[in-house]
Amino acid sequence: MMQLAKALDKSNKFFIWAIRPPFGFDINAESKVEEWLPENFKKNTEEENRMLSHESVGGFMSHCGWKSILESLSCGVPLLGWPMAAEQFYNAKMMVEIVKVCVEVARGTNFEVMSDDLRVKIEEVMSEDGKGKEMRKKAFEIKKMIEDATRNDEHGSKGSSLKAMEDFLQAPLLMKKINNLHKLQTN
Repeated sequence: MMQLAKALDKSNKFFIWAIRPPFGFDINAESKVEEWLPENFKKNTEEENRMLSHESVGGFMSHCGWKSILESLSCGVPLLGWPMAAEQFYNAKMMVEIVKVCVEVARGTNFEVMSDDLRVKIEEVMSEDGKGKEMRKKAFEIKKMIEDATRNDEHGSKGSSLKAMEDFLQAPLLMKKINNLHKLQTN
């Protein structure tokens, strides 16, 4: 957490950070944010107005759980991946190597993170050219695909994802009707 705070500070990029206690601390205990971050970090970033208060998000650091990935990509936002457990490692690898909308910053909880390495990766994702620009372009393309798959068109036709979800939800009703019909035929 300390290294990430230093990297964010050095990057001079705007950010939003939802802070939870570091591993080993009781998640339900009283927050001690000032103890977990560099001296004057919160005060300095607030005074410099570097916390985002609008919708121009340039990147999302995520553990790469599938819901977080979908949330980020449905907004057209590239990722900084830090998978912690389970399928998150596979998801991060897929977003980096296949989809090309993510830069992995670390893996797991036993990974030593250095602020300068993090700063480089933050700047890479947030850059206005090069890899950052390409990642944003791909993330925007995926956003459009998600919108198309979930949108009703002007004729009332549903996108493929909405249609698939409706079909899935209708399947139990169809099975019940088939079973009832089968019962009538056998009686």
